Amino acid sequence: MAVEPYYQDEQATIYLGDCREILPQLEKVDLVLTDPPFATQTHNNAKSNRIKGHGNKAIDFSAIDFSDLEKIVQDLGSICSRWMVAFMDFRHICKLEQNTPEPWEFMRFGVWVKTNPMPQISADRPANGWDGIAYLHNKSAKRTWKGGGSHGNWIGSVITDGLHPTQKPIGFWQSSINRFSEEGETILDPFMGSGTTLVAAKNLGRKAIGIELEEKYCEIAVKRLRQQTLFGV
Repeated sequence: MAVEPYYQDEQATIYLGDCREILPQLEKVDLVLTDPPFATQTHNNAKSNRIKGHGNKAIDFSAIDFSDLEKIVQDLGSICSRWMVAFMDFRHICKLEQNTPEPWEFMRFGVWVKTNPMPQISADRPANGWDGIAYLHNKSAKRTWKGGGSHGNWIGSVITDGLHPTQKPIGFWQSSINRFSEEGETILDPFMGSGTTLVAAKNLGRKAIGIELEEKYCEIAVKRLRQQTLFGV
C-alpha cells in the first residue's frame, strides 16, 4: 500500500513514518543529505545544560544499531544516483569504511569541529569537540563535486536553543547542497528531524523529500517550510 505524504508543496515532500518502510516506494533522488541517530554509547553519554540542572540527558530519541543503519544505507544506494553526505557516529563511519555496502564507495571521513562544544562534566578527561561526517558515492556514476580540492570538514558552532535535540547548522546543509547537487535536482533526508535539509534545499532551488518518525518534528518542519525561514536547523 502506497504511503501518502504528510505534507507536499511544489518543492518539498514530507513522509511520516519509518524510512525503512518508505524508501522502497520512492523514485530516484540525486543526493542523500542526512543525520541519522548515533550509537547507543554516544546517546547515553550525551549531556546538556540547556534546562535547569547539571548534565541532563541531551537526546530524547532512540539510538540506532549499526546493522539497521547498514541496511538503510544499502537501500539508499538503490535510489540515490550519486552522493550521500551524513553526520554519523564515528563508530558507524569506521564500520562503513571497513565494509561499505553496495553500491556505495566510501570516499572520505570528515569531521565537524565544534567551536562551542559541551564541556566535559566530570572534568577528568578532554571533552569531545567534534562529530563525524561520512561521504559516500554511488559506484555507478562518475565522481564529481563543486568543491575543487577543498577539504570535507566543517567548522562551526553547536545550536543550543533549536527545535530539535541534535540540530545541525543550516550553513553545513546549504554548503553541501551547493557542492554536491545542481539546481532543480532532488535531495532526500530519511532522518529529517525538524526539516533543516528541506528548508536549505528550498532556499537553493532544489526539490527535497524528508522522512521523519515523530509527528511533532513533521509539524515543525511543515511550519518552517511554509514560513520559508532561514532560522535554525
